[in-house]
Amino acid sequence: MDLLLDSADLSAIAHALEHYPIKGVTTNPTMLSTIEGGAVLSHLRRIREMIGEERELHIQVMGCDESTMIKEAHYLVSQLGEKTCIAVPVTECGLKVIKQLTSEGIAVTGTTVFSTMQGILAMLSGARYIAVFYDRMLNLDIDAKRVIKELSGFLWTNTSTTQVLAASFRNISEVTSAYANGAGVCTVRPELLSTGLAMPSISQAVDDFSRDWKSVFGEKTLLEL
Repeated sequence: MDLLLDSADLSAIAHALEHYPIKGVTTNPTMLSTIEGGAVLSHLRRIREMIGEERELHIQVMGCDESTMIKEAHYLVSQLGEKTCIAVPVTECGLKVIKQLTSEGIAVTGTTVFSTMQGILAMLSGARYIAVFYDRMLNLDIDAKRVIKELSGFLWTNTSTTQVLAASFRNISEVTSAYANGAGVCTVRPELLSTGLAMPSISQAVDDFSRDWKSVFGEKTLLEL
C-alpha cells in the first residue's frame, strides 16, 4: 500500500516530504497549465530535485497521436530520470502507446480509467498503474468501489505487477474506501492529507495526555526521569 501526493505546488510538495510517507508525486495537465510563464519542464525538474531520484514522478503526455505521445514520453524520461511514470489515457491510441512504451521498459500509468474494461485493457497492455478516477466516477453514477475491487481481484488472480492507483478524491472517506477495496496506491491532494489529521478528537486526546503528565511531572520530559 503506497501513498502519492497529487500536486505540482512546490511548497506543498516540500511540506509533504517533511511530514508524510509519500512514495512520489502525481501531476496532471490542469496543474501544469497554471505554472507561471509556462515553464513546465523547469518546474518538473525542480520537483524531481525535491523528491530525489528514488521517488516516482507521474506526468501525462499531451500528444494527440501515437508518434507524438511516444516522443514526449522519451523526452520526459530522458530529462527527469527512470523513475518518471508516463501517464497515458486509456483509449485505442493510448493502448498502442502503452504497449510500445512498456516494451521499452518505461513505466506507464494508464490514466482516465472509468470502467473495469478500460482497466483490464490497460493491464493487458502492460501498464504499471491503472489510474481510476474515483470521484469523477461517482459524479457519473459509476460504482467506483466496485470497479476498484474488480480490477484488484483480476490483478491478484493473474499475479500481475500492475497496481490500481486511485485518484480524484473529494474527501478522506473516498480515500479509505479506495484502499479498503483493493487500491494499491492512492494519490491525494495536500489539503486532504491535512484533513485526515485535523479531527478535534485527535488534538483533544493529545491535550489530555499532556495535561495528565504535567499534573505529575510538570515540564519534565522522559529524558529527565
